Amino acid sequence: MTKWKAFLPLLLSVAVLGCKPEPYTVEAGFTNGSTTGRHIVSKMTITTLSGGRANFAMGSVGGYPGAHSGGGKIDAPAYIEGEWAKGNPEPSSGLISYHRISAPIPDNAEAKMKTMDNYYQNFDRDYGSMEVIVDGPRVRVFYSKSCVDMYDDCTPKQGADPNGWVVRSPKNQTDVVVLFDGKGESSPTPFPSADTATSEHRQKANSPE
Repeated sequence: MTKWKAFLPLLLSVAVLGCKPEPYTVEAGFTNGSTTGRHIVSKMTITTLSGGRANFAMGSVGGYPGAHSGGGKIDAPAYIEGEWAKGNPEPSSGLISYHRISAPIPDNAEAKMKTMDNYYQNFDRDYGSMEVIVDGPRVRVFYSKSCVDMYDDCTPKQGADPNGWVVRSPKNQTDVVVLFDGKGESSPTPFPSADTATSEHRQKANSPE
């Protein structure tokens, strides 16, 4: 009995150190849109801090906030990877540029989401909106509670945003926090697929000098 008592503090400390805190999660709909016209989004994946993956690729999109899916629970984004193309402004005239990105999302994304969730004085919606917006090579990730002044009381709490993270949405209809704002690679022609790139690499390796 005495031996068990001696080992008990050690066992408790191991148990405490071995427990990881639960990630901060939100219930959110997923949106994929654009502020500069038609785009075709063939791939757009966000990997979260917990290792989860959320798909934001919704094909042909245009307008803000754009196409919407049911979404679900998601924790803070940590990485974004995607491929998309910009449509010609003229109707039925194809695509004019191709873009892709593979980039980390700044590690203050979770803090920004918490700020947004605790921003309003009298508005208490238990779900939000995670939005991926493409504009040519530019891609942005927003998080919003979709509080619209015309219908809701969007009065902010005093001191709720000391870092100035909360900004107006592109249409100036609601508040968002910008979790990511970056530019991807651009090409006038489609990027080679992984299989094509591998094949070309092998052909170069096997060709005589």
